[in-house]
Amino acid sequence: MRGIKTKESGKWKKVGIFLILLILLGVLLNSARKVYDKKKEAQDTLVRMQGEVAKLENRNEVLKQSIKNINTKEGLEFELRQKLNVAQIGESVAVIVDEPQQASTSVAQISDWQKLKNLFMDLFK
Repeated sequence: MRGIKTKESGKWKKVGIFLILLILLGVLLNSARKVYDKKKEAQDTLVRMQGEVAKLENRNEVLKQSIKNINTKEGLEFELRQKLNVAQIGESVAVIVDEPQQASTSVAQISDWQKLKNLFMDLFK
């Protein structure tokens, strides 16, 4: 009875082939998902970089305008006065200094953990 095929042996072959094809489909779908994710990430990166390019172009225009201003006598004088606090002969420069704010930590601002830590630190002093 070697040459006789039964329905049982044919059924197992069909199930085996079906499982192999199912696994192959799963692998292909996973690969397609990874390609889609990379495409989406590349699009997001492109949009972000285009935004950065627009910012850099704006910055470039501002710097070009600043260079044009510095090339004039009035623009150079303005930049010197603004950045270096210099004056012409006979003029004086007034520098206004604000008093620094005292950083006081009130008891209400200290967290419970810090209070507990301070308590133990005071015990061992």
